[in-house]
Amino acid sequence: MLSASRSRATVLVVEDDAITRELLAQLLQTSGFEVMASPNGERALLILCQQGDEIDWLVSKVNLPGLVCGWILKDEYQSHHPDRPVLLIAALDPAEIPSAHAVFVPPASPVRVLEVLQALRSPEAAQVLPFPSSKAA
Repeated sequence: MLSASRSRATVLVVEDDAITRELLAQLLQTSGFEVMASPNGERALLILCQQGDEIDWLVSKVNLPGLVCGWILKDEYQSHHPDRPVLLIAALDPAEIPSAHAVFVPPASPVRVLEVLQALRSPEAAQVLPFPSSKAA
């Protein structure tokens, strides 16, 4: 739930590719989301630890440079929002996807990220996106 002081959902975008990160941030902002962006998992983990309750959605690349990957970020995010899925950007074979409270989105699909976030915000989200599932990507 959004607090009374915030009218727009805040999305934390974690993507190491600067062009993809900026494109995704711009797309989400023009679609009505507040966006916080991080180029690496370490910075994103710090944001989640300090402001986790203020982050409404997490969109993270699974494979990030450094010690903190998307799986670690997912766990921290879900300590604040256990009922919400994380959008993980990954090129995974459906057989490789672990059972996780996450929606997988293929790389280089900013519009798909937006579509999934909009669907998850709607009251019918459970009907729109089978979850967890790779088929939602």
